[in-house]
Amino acid sequence: MSLMGLDIGTTGTKAIAFSEDGKVLATDYNEYNLLFPNPGWVEFDTADQWKKVFEVLKKVNNDPAVKKDPVTAIAVTTVGESFTPIDKDGNILYNTIYSTDARSAKEVEIILSKYSSEELMEITGYPPGYICPLNKIIWMKNNMPEIFKKTKKLLFTEDLFFHKMGIEHTKINYALASRTLFFDVRAKKWTENILASFDIDVNLFSQPSPSAVEIGYISKKVADELGFTGNVSVVTGSHDQPCAALGVGAVKGGIAADGMGTVECVTTCMEDAVTNEKMLKNNFSCQAHAVDGKYVALAYNMSSGSVVKWFRDNLAGGDNQAIREISSKLTFEPSQLYTLPYFSASGTPYLDPKPKGSIIGIDLDTSKEEIFKGLVEGLVFEICFNINLTESSGVKIVELRAVGGGSKSDYELKLKASVSNRPILRMDITEAGCLGSMMLAGLGTERFTLSEAISQFVKIKDEFQPDQKIRERYINKFEKYKEIYGLVSKLF
Repeated sequence: MSLMGLDIGTTGTKAIAFSEDGKVLATDYNEYNLLFPNPGWVEFDTADQWKKVFEVLKKVNNDPAVKKDPVTAIAVTTVGESFTPIDKDGNILYNTIYSTDARSAKEVEIILSKYSSEELMEITGYPPGYICPLNKIIWMKNNMPEIFKKTKKLLFTEDLFFHKMGIEHTKINYALASRTLFFDVRAKKWTENILASFDIDVNLFSQPSPSAVEIGYISKKVADELGFTGNVSVVTGSHDQPCAALGVGAVKGGIAADGMGTVECVTTCMEDAVTNEKMLKNNFSCQAHAVDGKYVALAYNMSSGSVVKWFRDNLAGGDNQAIREISSKLTFEPSQLYTLPYFSASGTPYLDPKPKGSIIGIDLDTSKEEIFKGLVEGLVFEICFNINLTESSGVKIVELRAVGGGSKSDYELKLKASVSNRPILRMDITEAGCLGSMMLAGLGTERFTLSEAISQFVKIKDEFQPDQKIRERYINKFEKYKEIYGLVSKLF
């Protein structure tokens, strides 16, 4: 009676089979690559990606512990914005176009010639921009007419998974549908008038659904291929960030998940949708939560763990132990440096595609330890800046729940708690996405209630309270940090 959580991400996929009491029975991970066929284009090698997903599912199902306690239900958490055209026979017509693909910049202007940014934000909760699927679909319609003409369905990663599992009538969860720019975030339905404005048929898309809804069973043919036994329920999952928020128990207004990985994302639970001008100005999206009736706001830094990796590879000889030794000696005295951690495209609020990473204030006595400290300060300041902007946009944040590789650092969590002036809980969870999707699988098959799932599976490891003395030492530097982007951006 085990449950499986599947996480289909940007660079790889992970599956975990859990017993009903939350014990990990088996896990596997497989990587795949993005393709860059033209400047600005970003795609999944869709055939290879799904080959790797299937390999992961097979590996977990073949584990002795899972054979003894077979999987009975599965849900998936996925990347957002990425879609794939399929024909009337279910064949894939073109590679999956990924979120950060920028081929449709001109189509954004076409959209904005018919709808204002404010209108789109109010209806969809999503700031218009090159990431949005709507403009990419318009681009495909205009630039790949033969492919578009043959397209029976445009499937996002979750409903493509359902299609691969043999589900005839696919659905898409509200959280993932919220990432399209043509989903009414309050009415929870496709905005047919927006689609009709660009001559796009609403029937190209799966029916929107809440998360945690059982929609069918894996077909016998697919089940036999992947090692599933018996009737395995397929349950609607969630977009990755709201699913991770569920996995850490961020299901009440004001509680935020702080995912500290390659990208750092603060996903704040809201009781009501917030789609005001400040949210739009700061490029904060408002989308449906994995928990029906709730919403989340997303704020993020695109270069987080990747900045630490850059330091390790370029200044620490690629040695993780050297990073740990430097971290263990850090003190809560501000460094002499100011660091802007935009080592790749920036996240919110600027969404600047051009890297502007900067380390300012180096002199002949600056050590690599000082540089590392400056980098950590920059990462903390950047996410605290986003927290401040989120609150000023009308979204309350009372507590952060941290997961991911960056959350292993006591120093970073204590500094962040002090600068943000909010408690941070370090969760006793390694894979919040897979855990959240497992919880959805269980909820959809009525194995437990939401409150039972939170109580049983969401565990807190440590708590970091704000230290006002540390805050006083850093607050002036933090205020100056907020001015750096405006100064540096003039150079590029």
